[in-house]
Amino acid sequence: MTVRTITVTIPEMLFLQLEAAARSSAQSLDVVVAHSPERTIPPHLAALLPAGLRAELDAMDHLSDEALRAIALSMAPAERGTQMDNLIAIKQSGAITPEQQAQLTALSAESEALMVRKAHAFALLKSR
Repeated sequence: MTVRTITVTIPEMLFLQLEAAARSSAQSLDVVVAHSPERTIPPHLAALLPAGLRAELDAMDHLSDEALRAIALSMAPAERGTQMDNLIAIKQSGAITPEQQAQLTALSAESEALMVRKAHAFALLKSR
């Protein structure tokens, strides 16, 4: 594995958080900083996400722990689950219309985006 050295300017508060994480994990600051990006979505996966969702995930870095917990524990409305279940049943019966298929695709994308947001929020909380 190739190793590169870079100089990065970060806010004092972030530096203090990284320093505290290093102390609490009995690791060097260099190790904690080097491994921090691994806690977020790997770049090759982030590239597959819609631009809007990527921007949301980037913005989550600046949210408070309370806001991140709210995202991590959020749930889709029950009606969406029921709607998806109904559309899946229709699809399995072979009677799905193009409009229903588009609706199912949109609901699936919303559901996947929620899971990605939740996972990212949990990862950020864990790293703090």
